[in-house]
Amino acid sequence: MLMRFVWHWLILVLGLYLLTLIKPLHISFDAQEDLLWAAFVLIVVNTIIKPILILISLPLVLLSLGLFLLIINAIILYTLPEFVHGFHVPSFTAAFFGSLLLSLITAFFSGYERQSSTRRMNVKTKPGKVIDI
Repeated sequence: MLMRFVWHWLILVLGLYLLTLIKPLHISFDAQEDLLWAAFVLIVVNTIIKPILILISLPLVLLSLGLFLLIINAIILYTLPEFVHGFHVPSFTAAFFGSLLLSLITAFFSGYERQSSTRRMNVKTKPGKVIDI
């Protein structure tokens, strides 16, 4: 479980760093520690506060067929500088597109992690008990 937490934390650090490289977004950080803390705060917020926000806004999420989740992600990214003072998100538009890109980056690397963990599974089959359709 600790290894999985560290893996997700590193994915978020990488995703946030890649966001800061996209110049039109103007998302930046002052020091590397701020980037590490921002990823940690995002993990905590996504674990504790995001489900509460989804539950509160469930009618909007259902009416928009889940697209309101992008707004919730943008709100979380936009309020991140309130908790990590060295991390800067200049506007809600930058937070919206940044959260969209961050979702894509984390989905890509999380999918890679799932794929590599499935390859590591050791499946033992008994000879003669195989059903081939």
